[in-house]
Amino acid sequence: MTTTNFNKLSVSEIRNNVADPFYYSDDLVIAYINRRNAPAVATQFDGFVAMIVMQGTARVTLGTETYDLKPNTLVYIHSDCVLHRVECSQDAGAYLVAFSHKFISDVPVDISTSLPVYVRFGKSPCVDLTDVDVAEIRQLFGLIKTMLRSDKELHKSHIIHTLFTTAFYILSDINQRRELHTKQGRCEVIFEQFTQLLQEHHKRERNVGFYAEQMNITPKYLSSVIKDISGKTAARWIDEYVILEAKTLLKYSGMSIQEIANALNFSTQSFFGKYFKQHTGYSPSRFKRQG
Repeated sequence: MTTTNFNKLSVSEIRNNVADPFYYSDDLVIAYINRRNAPAVATQFDGFVAMIVMQGTARVTLGTETYDLKPNTLVYIHSDCVLHRVECSQDAGAYLVAFSHKFISDVPVDISTSLPVYVRFGKSPCVDLTDVDVAEIRQLFGLIKTMLRSDKELHKSHIIHTLFTTAFYILSDINQRRELHTKQGRCEVIFEQFTQLLQEHHKRERNVGFYAEQMNITPKYLSSVIKDISGKTAARWIDEYVILEAKTLLKYSGMSIQEIANALNFSTQSFFGKYFKQHTGYSPSRFKRQG
């Protein structure tokens, strides 16, 4: 589906277009929205958006797929996806959380937990939650909203990011439960094997050929399957694993940049620096200082 009317929304623009938002700078906003907030034209978000439908129904088109939403449906929209159309019932309402790339990169979550969540929700963006799931998430985000309006400025950022870490682990449990009830085809099995191998070897291996060899398939076939399943190439997944690991080490390990370059099997610190800047837009030293 193509369209000449295209809108790109940042987190701050979302904040300015919803009633009574709870927000953290230009990186995070939480709000309750209704049909009046539905985009009128095709929209891509400069960041990530998650919504839980609380009442009413809706039909949304994300990319080329259309989804019917009802109460307790969780919808995840990543920054590469275009929201083409939204049709809502008169009484439709949902909780919305929007966060920037910078915010999510600062959330201290183990790579083996975060990327499977991104992968599965990126591939299948809607999931039905139980009443218990919704109650837990609402309690957690109630606490986050309290902290967003708190005057505890000294540790506010760390508290909010830690609470989002908890949210990720809740989503990981939901994701695992969904996987147990989903029958996997050949391509899904290959993708699962690929991500498992990535978790084990991304610190040492950045070549698609290595992973294809471990799975006894050709690099071309592996790349084709990964692209069809996830919308991203195998090489891009490898880079994302390495960059997320590098960011985690730069922020939380206390290791020097040279030690991190060695840990990630880069031949020189300079090569690591060029690789990191190519994929993030800034140097490892700048990223480390910002942390």
